[in-house]
Amino acid sequence: MGSAPAAAPPVAVVPERYDFALEGFAIDPALLNQADPVLRDIGLTNEAANKLIPVARDIMARTQENLVRQIEDAAATQKRAWYEAFVADPEIGGTRRGETEHLAAKALDALGYAQGHPFRQALNDSGFGNHPDMIRAFRRLGEMVGEDAAFVRPMTASSRTRPVWERLYPDDAR
Repeated sequence: MGSAPAAAPPVAVVPERYDFALEGFAIDPALLNQADPVLRDIGLTNEAANKLIPVARDIMARTQENLVRQIEDAAATQKRAWYEAFVADPEIGGTRRGETEHLAAKALDALGYAQGHPFRQALNDSGFGNHPDMIRAFRRLGEMVGEDAAFVRPMTASSRTRPVWERLYPDDAR
């Protein structure tokens, strides 16, 4: 009884052009062109390359998720640092914090950005509403807003009640 000669393992056929099929995803042709010589150098068949693509997609997805998380963490750290700088600032924070928050809100209201306005929401979401210089600027605007929520101007009603000749010739003593 003779045994049949052992069959030689199939020879891997490197395709002339890789045909990738990744259901539900479009693959960037530039990336495919970049991967093509590497896949050929490794000697991957079309079938083997298609097994590799989902793994590469998952690696990219996790990398992207990690990058987004790092950016979010850095943004949260920056927001917290700005808030802590605001609270510690003797000019606008500390014992003046409540007054500062009131005046800044008053300024935003006077400018037409009432609570709930998208601009105010953007300040909160981005963290720029915690930036000490932003708070300082809105506090100063709030200080300039009169009780009637109008900006205080040098030519007030009392100066308009003076006679015209006194307003035109203030140095002329009559």
